[in-house]
Amino acid sequence: LLHHFQFSRSYPRLPAADATVIPLLSDIPVIGPAFFKHHLIVYLAVALVFGMSYLYRRTQLGLNLQAAGDKPAALDVAGIDVVRTRTIAVLTTGALAGLGGAYLANVGAGLFIPFITNGAGFLGIVLAMLARGRPIWVLFGALLFGVCLSLTTAMQVAGINIPTDIIQMLPFLAVMIMLVLFGRRASLPAALGIPYERGAR
Repeated sequence: LLHHFQFSRSYPRLPAADATVIPLLSDIPVIGPAFFKHHLIVYLAVALVFGMSYLYRRTQLGLNLQAAGDKPAALDVAGIDVVRTRTIAVLTTGALAGLGGAYLANVGAGLFIPFITNGAGFLGIVLAMLARGRPIWVLFGALLFGVCLSLTTAMQVAGINIPTDIIQMLPFLAVMIMLVLFGRRASLPAALGIPYERGAR
């Protein structure tokens, strides 16, 4: 009954979003279609990576955000509202995650279905751990994951005689290999998920 309820339902199609084609650069063989024929959100995401890198390393707001996750007591001593800083960070990242989900539904799949991310959010957490607060490394990890996803599609189209489950595991396997190789250096903010209480030890 549950199987019938889940897989017999039809989901409304979403209108496809047009890609933004960059003149001249998009005409370069192989490289052009791969890098210069995407939706505007893709270019915005890449720009955000470099913008966030500058924010974290070069601005007072970036330092406050890092302190709110690593040493909230020190931020409080400096006269900065820890709860307010964390709230702004959570709301901002939630909005960006929602934007990514909208892109996935409208551009990637063309429809919205439950569990559309297929566990990719957990991979995002792993990439954040490996990047250790460096957005550019998150970009490189996401590119690796994207290449693996494209490789799985290419292998299936080519009819390579490998079980489908094995092929679909490749992107996740690549991230797990990265975690094994660089896991000792992986870390998340020390106070992540810990409510801040002034004066608590």
